[in-house]
Amino acid sequence: MNLTCNICGGSEFTFQGSRQGVRCASCDSLERTRAMKLVLDDLGLPRPGQKVLHIAPERGLGPYVKKVAGDGYEAVDLVPKNFGWVTTRKFDLTTDAALLPSESYDLIIHSHVMEHIPCNITAVLYHLHRALKPTGYHICCIPIVSGSYETDFRAMDKNEATRRFGQFDHVRRFGVDDLHLTLGMIFKLPERYDLEARFGASVLDAHNIPKPARKGWSMHSIMALKKDDLLLVAAPLPKQYHRANWFKKLVENFRPRHLGTAIIQRIGGAG
Repeated sequence: MNLTCNICGGSEFTFQGSRQGVRCASCDSLERTRAMKLVLDDLGLPRPGQKVLHIAPERGLGPYVKKVAGDGYEAVDLVPKNFGWVTTRKFDLTTDAALLPSESYDLIIHSHVMEHIPCNITAVLYHLHRALKPTGYHICCIPIVSGSYETDFRAMDKNEATRRFGQFDHVRRFGVDDLHLTLGMIFKLPERYDLEARFGASVLDAHNIPKPARKGWSMHSIMALKKDDLLLVAAPLPKQYHRANWFKKLVENFRPRHLGTAIIQRIGGAG
């Protein structure tokens, strides 16, 4: 079978670390990058004129998304000079995510970023999702490995960081054993991750997405999150607790028996 990169059309693949034949020799896409492109295509994203926030833009995917989205494309990273293929501005997720305008982006993309962020990751993911428009999508790849969640922001030896988190500059690992207690408490996640069920084995074969990236949560899994997939949303107050009604109810429950109703009505109407 002829293998083709679905981002640049390349047909030659080389190694990435210990994984042989997974990196496109033309655009550097990896199995997760090509899987993300399949998901984007399936959702009809991006579209011309959409506003897109792309964090740490990949060399192949970044220029593609920018070409389609146009002027609405925005690439950001903590170290912009590492991303010469698209104009990238400096952006620190630990401080700048909270400053993003609400409901502003049609699409937010990031891959293998969250394991690098030395702060409360729930806050970062919440603010990214807050910045989505009501019809927007948050498409991301957060590496999930065997075992349980672990994080440590303390300075440590590079070898120790690699041993614990898989890479010298990682500060956390997401484990499949307790995924429901970590990312699963932030977003609605599917019970099963299965790319084959969505696209079919022949499509995945053609675009060189190997079997370890297809079924079950892994370091290659793509999450396509809608606005209402965020679980960190407070339920609205019942009507009886709105403004003056709430205050009136509170006072009535605690007022002495001799306190006149006229006074209560006056107080309750003050809000």
